[in-house]
Amino acid sequence: MSKRYDYTSLGGINGRFPQTEWTMILDPRQRQAILTELCTKYWKPLYQYLRFKGFSNEEAKDLVQGFFTEKILGREFLHRVDRTRGKFRNFLLVAMRNYAINIQMKEKTPVELDEQSLEIVGNEDPEAEFNRTWADEVLKKALKELENECHRRGKIAHWQIFREWLLEPTIGDDRIQMGTICVKYGIENASQAYNMISKIKLRFRTILRNHLRAYVDSDAAVDAEIIDFINVFSENSERL
Repeated sequence: MSKRYDYTSLGGINGRFPQTEWTMILDPRQRQAILTELCTKYWKPLYQYLRFKGFSNEEAKDLVQGFFTEKILGREFLHRVDRTRGKFRNFLLVAMRNYAINIQMKEKTPVELDEQSLEIVGNEDPEAEFNRTWADEVLKKALKELENECHRRGKIAHWQIFREWLLEPTIGDDRIQMGTICVKYGIENASQAYNMISKIKLRFRTILRNHLRAYVDSDAAVDAEIIDFINVFSENSERL
């Protein structure tokens, strides 16, 4: 018999490995759908990347819009897709860099951009900001799925204490006491509350793993992706 939480958001019990961004964009039958999805999924990370590169708000908006309109939706991007370059989002970021440079060069001959040619503006790393924004969007979606699931399963109190104990900005502050949370939500004692939190943490990790599966091609790669994800949120990694 399957356990209650063996059913993943991907459908079925421990469903087969889902299609990734690479496999979808290389499949002519799904390209239009994935291209539209890419615009939604990566608009903000690419915008943030450009802002940290020193572009103004309007310049960054125009560049991202032009990139998706001319390169992605214009299908020129598809002719240059190279799966051997590793993670799809890294390939997308390099394409964005090249596009921004070529727009700046205007009439000059387009050039391929390599890692050594990147110039960081200020003390921040634009690529790190791109990854932080991407990870933040994944985290938000995973937490929203967890919240919705808790509501569907009648575990609203589980979600509330998970949120207040682990997600609220005052985490770790002495003003937040588990006893106070127990009284607020009618929980018998701290041990019961910690047990509830532990169960929700396990479920959250499963949901997060399912979300990250869409970005890689193997279970081993999922493990590596999770490590990268946690590193982005290293300050909170022990809590989640």
